[in-house]
Amino acid sequence: MKGQTRNLVTQYLHDEEGATAIEYGILAAGLAAGILAIFGSDGIFVSALKEKFMTIVEGMNMGGGGE
Repeated sequence: MKGQTRNLVTQYLHDEEGATAIEYGILAAGLAAGILAIFGSDGIFVSALKEKFMTIVEGMNMGGGGE
């Protein structure tokens, strides 16, 4: 009985089957955080893109009448 319990505990400690799922979950959470940081409403990419479009519009001197 004692040997069987020891074998079960040893097998449990060496089992890495669930570790892969946890690693993929951590990776997915990190990617989601990175995507939100870049493409979020106040993200670096969106702010730079808005700034470039404003520079283009100002450079074209477009008035309210679409001239």
